[in-house]
Amino acid sequence: MNLTLAERRRSEIIEAALEVFSEKGYHAAKIEDIASRLNIGHGTFYRYFKNKLDIFNHVVEDIISRARDFVSDIDPMEPNTLEEYRRQLGTIGDRLFELFKNYPQISRVLFYEAFGINDQYMQKRIREIFDLFGSFTAMYLENGVRKGYLRKDLHIRETAFAVNAALFEACRRVVSSEDPERAVEVWKETIITLMLDGMRA
Repeated sequence: MNLTLAERRRSEIIEAALEVFSEKGYHAAKIEDIASRLNIGHGTFYRYFKNKLDIFNHVVEDIISRARDFVSDIDPMEPNTLEEYRRQLGTIGDRLFELFKNYPQISRVLFYEAFGINDQYMQKRIREIFDLFGSFTAMYLENGVRKGYLRKDLHIRETAFAVNAALFEACRRVVSSEDPERAVEVWKETIITLMLDGMRA
């Protein structure tokens, strides 16, 4: 996709802001930190974003877009057996862990900084984002219940949120691990085992 100069600049500012917010934290970061990272003036920054909260909102939306893209081609309706579902879970885990491992800044911004901002819109958006991921996970569970390889009495919505909470915690821990490769395998095995032992029909 060919981006215009303005679109490229906007994307560069969002990327620089992700790094600055990750390194300094939202409250300590300044617009000048982001601008100086790209050797641009304040005026250039304000052509694209209104203020620090505005750029932070766009950083969060960019993170969500990346995470969604990483698993967008995986079909929740595909598995027909528990073993197929196990393999699919492994693929999802590998992709999400890869995202957070390759971009550890995402973990700090999404799991730490976003929750510390006293802004009603931001807090509402964060809840919406986690609800969205919960709904996505619920589709996988609904498929399993319907096809008979997951328990009929499964509380789908609550289970989806519990699974996501474990997955996000695993991503957070993997990023700070001394041995991320081993941590990925251990966490993936742990979560999949807990899920399937508790949910299988």
